[in-house]
Parts: sequence; structure tokens; C-alpha cells
Amino acid sequence: MPLRLGPWWRLTLWLVPLGWLWLVLVNHLRIEWTVNAQYGYGWAVPLLAAYLFWQRAESVKRRAGSPAGERPGPAAQPSGITSLAMVAFVLGAVLYAPTRLIEEANPEWRLVSWALALIVISLTLLALPAMLRDTPLTGCAWHFAFPVCFVLVAVPWPTMVEGPLIQTLTRANATVTIELLSLIGIPAVQHGNVIEISTGVVGIDEACSGIRSFQAALMLSLFLGEMYRLSVLRRLVLCLVGFGLSFFFNVGRTGLLTWVASRDGVEAIDKWHDPAGVTILVGCFVGLWLAGLGLRKPQRTAGGKEMEDGGSQSIQPSTPRLELAQPALRIPLALLIWLVMVEVGVEAWYRSYERSIAQAPQWTIAWPDHESDFTDLPFAEKTRQFLRYDEGRNAVWNEPEGRRWQVIFLRWNPGRIATHLAKGHTPETCLTAAGHELLSISDLEIFEVRGLALPFRHYQLESAGRRLHVYYCLWEDRGDAQGFEVTSLTYGSRLEPVWSGRRNLGQRSLELAVWGIDDAAEASAALRAQLEKLIVVEETMDGG
Repeated sequence: MPLRLGPWWRLTLWLVPLGWLWLVLVNHLRIEWTVNAQYGYGWAVPLLAAYLFWQRAESVKRRAGSPAGERPGPAAQPSGITSLAMVAFVLGAVLYAPTRLIEEANPEWRLVSWALALIVISLTLLALPAMLRDTPLTGCAWHFAFPVCFVLVAVPWPTMVEGPLIQTLTRANATVTIELLSLIGIPAVQHGNVIEISTGVVGIDEACSGIRSFQAALMLSLFLGEMYRLSVLRRLVLCLVGFGLSFFFNVGRTGLLTWVASRDGVEAIDKWHDPAGVTILVGCFVGLWLAGLGLRKPQRTAGGKEMEDGGSQSIQPSTPRLELAQPALRIPLALLIWLVMVEVGVEAWYRSYERSIAQAPQWTIAWPDHESDFTDLPFAEKTRQFLRYDEGRNAVWNEPEGRRWQVIFLRWNPGRIATHLAKGHTPETCLTAAGHELLSISDLEIFEVRGLALPFRHYQLESAGRRLHVYYCLWEDRGDAQGFEVTSLTYGSRLEPVWSGRRNLGQRSLELAVWGIDDAAEASAALRAQLEKLIVVEETMDGG
């Protein structure tokens, strides 16, 4: 005799594997939500989705024509539709394995984020009819599709979409700001994403381009449209209003900061930057909320009674189009076993390669804070968002011989996303973007310091007639031999660490720049002397 489960036991049994899937997804996305201010709103999305799910459940109970205990169950399913649902469910579960394997080595790859999110959402939607069978919500599973899919607003947009959008909004922001400044008598000239005024140059970074508040406004527009049960057309109008408000307030912010810079100097922007940002964010959200209330107009039913928009459509239990086959016990148990096998398999795959990787000596920097002109240089916000390091410091100081040093030390803990980001972001990239002319790049040079063999590349650059020598070292905390190659972010470079079983096991980079030396040999000798003072070897920890 087959084992029969009550509805609440069946629901609990399903919640275990699906809960694990959602935990994996949120844990994956939290890195982006934490380090990228554009997606900081993501922390609120799971809670808002849960609220929308609860709201839909309550609406089903209120509008049902019969008591919960007398609700008709779903009719028998044609075998073809049931088989189609099962094929889709099995396909989603199978695809989870390679996605999880790739995600372990590329946790910040946005295509992987979307693949993981779509798999989790698909499995949840396909499982809902079986989960809710014989409960007060039976037959209404697809009514909850929007709350389940709502989490997609917190998934980082693909770079191929986000990048052009940022550039377009930034230039449009600068263009409109220039026109407004001319109306109030402030002369300004646009140079790409930069506004030149009499007191200096004001840059419009990504945070001021409108993209951050635009994405948050899109999330809030969708949430308010669902909460107020607006029609599809009115939800679209609300999204357009959100875009308009976010752009309007960002132009106002840019105009205010530029006006402040023209009156008090460019350095005065720092005082107003954050307060202006908070003000426009609050203003945008309040305006969007008022717009949502305005679109929530009551409609009159045939009987003359008022109903809010969307309320005229009674929600009745209906047979879902796709439903997983019974018995309900085997499918969630099989999914749970499969998820355990995937997690064990992924960990075994990478650990099988990691056992043969030796623990490299660990080292850090002894900063010369005692120097009278020692100065810390804070990293730009977009630099922190891009590199996502766990520890970082940037400092400059002068030496009596007339030399000026700048040292940048970054460190990534195991399990983070350092490898390809550090290899793709080198002095060749950032210094040429800052206006320096690249003269030469050396082959890999090994500098012996305190028993360490540190691999460096030597970059010679020139700017305003001055020679600049930059040395860059990339060090892996686990490795038989140290060395690095600059790599671009291609599909091959993304998948290579997966095939070779190499997830990030800890990494650090050291970049030293010196001015006041023309000869390359003299610069290398100065570097050796400087490394002897800066490098401190730590105790080697046992690898695992």
C-alpha cells in the first residue's frame, strides 16, 4: 500500500529541498548585494517577495466561494501534461548540477547568476501544485507565479545590458545638466561623462548616472503594482514613472553638486554628495508611492459596488496547467537526494584537485606609517565594487632622494572571486585609462625577498614628461609555483578553472609605483631595497 501523506506533511517535505535551493541562490547573490551599491536593495527583495506571496494567499482565501475544507480539488490531469511537467522538472534539476559546478569557480559571473535563479524559480513553480494539493490554496498554485519570480529584480543585470545603459544614462545626465546650468548662468562644457566648469572638472560616476535609483525604482514599481493589484497597463505606466522620477532626481543631484563645485570649489562636492544621494532616493520612492496610489483607482462592478483595480477578477480554484505526477512522497525525496549528491560531488571535484596543491608561504606588508608624509589614499567606490577584495590599502610617501612611492596591497580570502578579476585588472589597464602612456612591459621577473620568490611584471610609463615605473605581483596562497598571466574574461577563461578544479583558494596582489627614477635597472634595484623593508612573512597555516 503506498504511503499517503497529509497536506501539511507534504508541504513540509517539499519545503526542505526547495528551501535549500533558495538558500543557495540568496547566498550566491548576497556578494553582489553587499559589495555593489547598485544592488544593495536586493536584501529587501526576499522579504518583499514573501509578503507578496502571503498577500496572494490571503486574497485566495477571501475570494474563494466555498470554505477551505470544502474546496474542490484539482481534476485529474491528462497524462501528456503531467509528463511534460515531469520532464521540465527533471531537466531543471539536472541543469542545477553543472550550474552549481561552474558557480563554485565563478561566483560573480552574472550569466551563472541568471541561470541559477531561473532554475530555482522554475523548480519552485513546477512544484507548487503538488505542494499546495489538499490545502486551502489547492488549485491556485500558478496564482503565486509573480511573487516567486519577483526575486529576478535582485539578480544583477548582464554586463552587456548594464554597461551600455550606464553609459547612455550618464551622457544623458551630463547633457541635461549642461543645459540647466546654462539657464542659471553657469558656463559648463561636457567632455564625455565629465562636466568642466570654471573651478575644475566634475565627473559623473555610475552612482550618479541614474542606474542605481533606476533599478531600485523598477523593483519598487513592480512591488507596488503587485501590492495594489494594478492592471498590466497601469503597472507598465508605473514603471515608466519610476524611470522618469529616477532620472529627474539624478539630474537634480548632478546639477546641485555642479553648482556647489562652481561656487565653493570641486572639493566641496564631498560634503554634499551623500546627503544629496539620500535625498533623491527618498524623493524618488515617495513620488513613486504617490504615483502608485494615484493609479489605484476604484472601478465599479455591475452591481454598483466599488472595487479596487484588479479586484474585479475573482480568483477561483482552477486546475493547474502543469502538475507533477503522484505519489507526492517520491519526488521531493528524490530532489533532496539529488541536491545532496550535487553538493557532495561539487565539493569532491574541487577537493580532489586541491589536495595536490601545496600551501604557499604567506606574507603581508609592513606599512611605513612612521614616515612624516605617509598618506593613505582611499579607493574609489567603483574600484571597490569591481575588485571586491577582503583587505586593501593604498598609500603614498616620499623618500629623501626625491623618489615618490605608491603601494597598493589587495587580499582576497579563500572562496571569493579574486582570480580572474585580479588577472584582468592590471596596471596596463588602469594607468593607461588614467592618461599615462605605456612604453614597455617586461617578462616575468622573480625577486627573492626573505625566502620568497615574488613574481613581478615591470611596466614603464610616461606622463607629462615624467617616467613612471610600476611593478605588479600576483600571488596565489595555494600553488606549487608562483607566476601569473594576464587573462581576459572570455568563456574559456571562465570555464578553465572548472575543468582544472581550481576555485579561488586565496590570493593577494602587490603593486608598487615609483617616480623620480629614469633608468630601469636603477628602478629594479630600488624595488629590491623597498621590498626588504615592506615584506613580512607570516606563519604558514595548515592547508585543507
